Amino acid sequence: MTREDLNQMCREYQQVLSMSEAEVFAMYEESKVECISSFEAEINYWEDYFGYKY
Repeated sequence: MTREDLNQMCREYQQVLSMSEAEVFAMYEESKVECISSFEAEINYWEDYFGYKY
């Protein structure tokens, strides 16, 4: 990890600290939705690949 990576993380952390609870929650919900949809796509891919059907 470079110094620039650490600086970037630090800036993001400070940004989160300055946000309201509602903003942090909204950001969390947004990233959770993205994460779940990509995870589901991954699962579907492997189910098709191996021919699993539940």
